[in-house]
Amino acid sequence: MEPSSAIGDPAGTSPLSMRAVRFEDVPQVLRLIRGAVDRGCHAHYGPRQRDAVYASYAATLFVDTHAPYETIAAERDGRLVAVAQLDPADARLRALFVDARLHGRGVGSALLAHVEGRARARGCELLRGSMALNAVRFYLRAGFRPCAGPERLIGRAIWVPVVRMEKALPVRPTSTGPQPAAR
Repeated sequence: MEPSSAIGDPAGTSPLSMRAVRFEDVPQVLRLIRGAVDRGCHAHYGPRQRDAVYASYAATLFVDTHAPYETIAAERDGRLVAVAQLDPADARLRALFVDARLHGRGVGSALLAHVEGRARARGCELLRGSMALNAVRFYLRAGFRPCAGPERLIGRAIWVPVVRMEKALPVRPTSTGPQPAAR
């Protein structure tokens, strides 16, 4: 992944930049995930379910930052504000979390667009994931559609219902051949 790329912020504040998560970012990423799960999921999941979701990331994130996955940090003014993880081999969005204080401000949409671009660049024609119930509307607005798949088990016999979703990632056309002259 390229070191960093800037993306304009729809709210008119400083730009959002994307970069690969580094091993030393993991404690900050885990704090971000904990806050996002606690705030974003509280209306859909109980405390034990939220703990199970957090624990599933906390248990493997140190290893996952160096696995075959692309773990991407979104920063604003040098502060980590969102994180996503793409498994390009499986065309799977493994995670997307936004700092709880920034929900609804376009950060998740910008990060998702970046992940989709990374997936296309890696040859993925489809992006799929198991989406938390609180995030289903976000993914529907982004062009994902529900697909077959039951609730799934996370953690110590804690059922956490999710909606399996997918989105086609059409290859963006490149210009070929002569362009019409401007008038």
